[in-house]
Amino acid sequence: MRKGRTPVLLMSHALGAGGGERQLALTALGMKRYQAHVAAVQGGHWVKPLEDAGVPLYWVRSRSLLSFDALREGRRLSQYLGSQNIALVHSFDYTMNLFGMPVAACTRGVIPVAAQRCEMGLVPPRYRRPTVWAHKMSGQVVVNSSRLRDELVQDFGERADRISVCYNGVDTAMFTGSPAERIPVSETQGASLVIACVCVLRPEKNLALLIEAFRKVQQPGWRLLLVGDGPERQALIAQASGLDCVFVPSTNEVFRYLRAAHIFVLASRSEGLSNSIMEAMASGCAVAATRVGGNPELVEHGQTGLLFENASLEGLTAALQRLADPAERHRLAEAGQRRMRNDFSLESAVERIEALYDRLLLEPRS
Repeated sequence: MRKGRTPVLLMSHALGAGGGERQLALTALGMKRYQAHVAAVQGGHWVKPLEDAGVPLYWVRSRSLLSFDALREGRRLSQYLGSQNIALVHSFDYTMNLFGMPVAACTRGVIPVAAQRCEMGLVPPRYRRPTVWAHKMSGQVVVNSSRLRDELVQDFGERADRISVCYNGVDTAMFTGSPAERIPVSETQGASLVIACVCVLRPEKNLALLIEAFRKVQQPGWRLLLVGDGPERQALIAQASGLDCVFVPSTNEVFRYLRAAHIFVLASRSEGLSNSIMEAMASGCAVAATRVGGNPELVEHGQTGLLFENASLEGLTAALQRLADPAERHRLAEAGQRRMRNDFSLESAVERIEALYDRLLLEPRS
């Protein structure tokens, strides 16, 4: 831990495979002007990299937000903020909005910064109103796409000047590769075309649509590669029976599988700003994604990838057929890769967050 940097606390429910968790960890590791502390309820594979880098970890002992334990934990957290001279608390998911924002707002000298990283429809109904309350008691709400900002303003009456769009960043040194030269892994050996998706296997990712589209367009030598774990896994395995489809558990080496894939598909019904799309584009995959959430802010249809309408089997199959042409696939993949390098690097994402902290810490506090 380097001395002389202003301490800030980044909060997430867990430190595992989720997109928000990844962005928190990469932000904490990449900060230059601030010393990140990280708070979480549950661990995950980011714990060791954070510990190895000397990032202090704070463990929230209560798993329920609606209990006396949570009140005791709030007091303990407030004491930690004071003892460590924390200047700002930034939550990275809605559960930590509900827990961290009230504590930060009630702790002298601490600025609370909330986050909204998914469409409000994915927040459980009983937490939506408290989430809006948490936003209102924060100094700023950070969203990762313009689409989320517009939803908060138009549908929930939040003030546009209290919402900051800070796009996610991708590690372009790790996620790289030539679109024309894919590097096979054991699960893709012998395949002439690999169509992949990396995500948590949850209903909103709509992987059932991808499997059905692959069933319609598959040709000899084509393989579907699905990387991730989640509650839909067994149902999806059953649905993919008879197809050349490989399931890979969640892994820290996502970059290896993206370098092996020719096409990346995200058929989600809802998205904030997809880390998976960004990593796939940076890795040289041609991307097809639903026209939802922040996806159009990453994928310009026909220029850096292809977009299709939400839940449209016809739209997805047409996109896969178009990307089967190597020349078109390489053109889109190269353009997408350039866009990630130029506009969405990890360094630029961390700089946006630090610039926001700079502004908030210099503003007069109410």
